Amino acid sequence: MGHPHPRDMVTHLAQRYAGNEQGPAACSERIPVNHYTDPKHFEREREKLFLQRPLLLAHETRIPDAGDAIVQDLLGLPVVTVRGADGNIQSFLNVCRHRGMRLVQGQGQVRLRSFVCPYHQWTYGLDGGLRNIPRAESFLDVDKATLGLVELPTAVRNGLIWIQLTPGASMDIDAHLAGLGDDLDYFKLGDFQYCQHSVREVAANWKLIQDAFLDGYHVTRLHRNTVGPFFPDALADSQFIGDHLRNAVARNEIAEAVGLPPGELGDLRPYATFSYTTFPNAVLVIQPDYTSIICLFPVAVDKTVFVHTMLVPHAPASDEERDHFRRSFELIDEGVFAAEDIFVAAGTQRGLDSGANDSLLFGGLEEAAIRFHQVIARELR
Repeated sequence: MGHPHPRDMVTHLAQRYAGNEQGPAACSERIPVNHYTDPKHFEREREKLFLQRPLLLAHETRIPDAGDAIVQDLLGLPVVTVRGADGNIQSFLNVCRHRGMRLVQGQGQVRLRSFVCPYHQWTYGLDGGLRNIPRAESFLDVDKATLGLVELPTAVRNGLIWIQLTPGASMDIDAHLAGLGDDLDYFKLGDFQYCQHSVREVAANWKLIQDAFLDGYHVTRLHRNTVGPFFPDALADSQFIGDHLRNAVARNEIAEAVGLPPGELGDLRPYATFSYTTFPNAVLVIQPDYTSIICLFPVAVDKTVFVHTMLVPHAPASDEERDHFRRSFELIDEGVFAAEDIFVAAGTQRGLDSGANDSLLFGGLEEAAIRFHQVIARELR
């Protein structure tokens, strides 16, 4: 592993809890308000960050069988991601090569046998190849081999589907992950199973949502009536893995890790909630008995599609287990993410639009968010 093991972060947090190590130094970092409100700044982010980098789309078990597909407009582009008859996952622009009609209507989860254009019924296989042109004799010099669906670079690593929204781009997913896969393997993400998901359109800039998942300062305050009581106040740490951030927020059980050698910690999830901010668009939250994936797809400077997926260690084997995961999903999805994290992101967007402030202030307990904005600033230079 080319970076410290997650257990080293738990040991560090336990030392801080015991008063043997210092927390982050005080600081004041300001981010201009127009980074969240200026359409021109947003367009630079869209071009430099979201169109030129791999984005996390979903866990591969969401489309387990041949013909299973996810249809979603991403950053204004109509995209379909499908598992083919050979088991491979590919992504295409959801557009007919004849007259440009959208092929698969609507959004969300579908089962396909092929792609059939509703306009003139040009038909494409699950691999994107053009299979049939009705009344083909009416066309001159048409080569079906050159008129397959436009493919988007797609890769699967650690059970996760990554997509790049620029046709023909060269996507080096392993370089992008920069060793993050070691951590995802440690937490066995590839062995998890899709359980359920929700999709929301949030009236906020995408970075305001990321900010909410990058600071341990708010946990016992904003979440005081939900998950806050499970955590000591502002005991968190972050580390870079490439451009991605590994974050850990200590849980109350961190007291039990004090004095334990790293090799004797065992399962780390009771001691801290780990989250991974995969730059630029996603957050993986490693909960004690399930994992949340949050994927953000900006629509406009003040509008973001928020996709939350629950992954579970195994398919529920009983009604009791299904009910447990259903209730857990409702608590985190509606009671925490929607009612609290999304609530403050949308409320902050309205506050920023008012003109009351010219910058947002981040302190030492929000160092992970500061680091995130430093990567953005570097990429936009």
